[in-house]
Amino acid sequence: MLRCNLPISEFTSQIPNPLFDLAGIMCGQFGVSFWKFFLATFFGKAIIKTHIQTVFIIAICNNQLLNWIENGVVGVLGHVPGVASFLPPVIAKLHAIRDKYLKEPIPVLPNSKEKKWDLSIASIWNTVVLLMLLNFFVKIVNATAQSYMRKQQERKEATKTNGSFSRNSYMQ
Repeated sequence: MLRCNLPISEFTSQIPNPLFDLAGIMCGQFGVSFWKFFLATFFGKAIIKTHIQTVFIIAICNNQLLNWIENGVVGVLGHVPGVASFLPPVIAKLHAIRDKYLKEPIPVLPNSKEKKWDLSIASIWNTVVLLMLLNFFVKIVNATAQSYMRKQQERKEATKTNGSFSRNSYMQ
């Protein structure tokens, strides 16, 4: 039985998207309420995007459906002038990729003591994002503490000035 060995996490993970950040900035600039933006984002990502990714993964891992889609696309593109000539090499490359991911997994030996470092651009990027989030968290805590201390100092100053004012007015 063939198993689909596609790295599902790569398809379903959240890739940083600067256009989405720009959309969030523009919504804030034009006064779109937080809940309207949040609900639109939630429905877009949790419902629509999830179902599109699910259908895509099912289509990729189902040989019959994949062959049906391939035959349909080849049938349509075969009638386009100029496309039919370079279609066979593209289809051969796609078959090679499909065969690579739809093969039996190589069994991992349990006694394997070789430790492999998975240093990739994705792991470096994830580390950078984690450091940015930690920095953001520290700054929020620091700003909250400074605000709290400022309010305490203002209260203390207010009680000093009110206390000295009431004593001075009492003495006269």
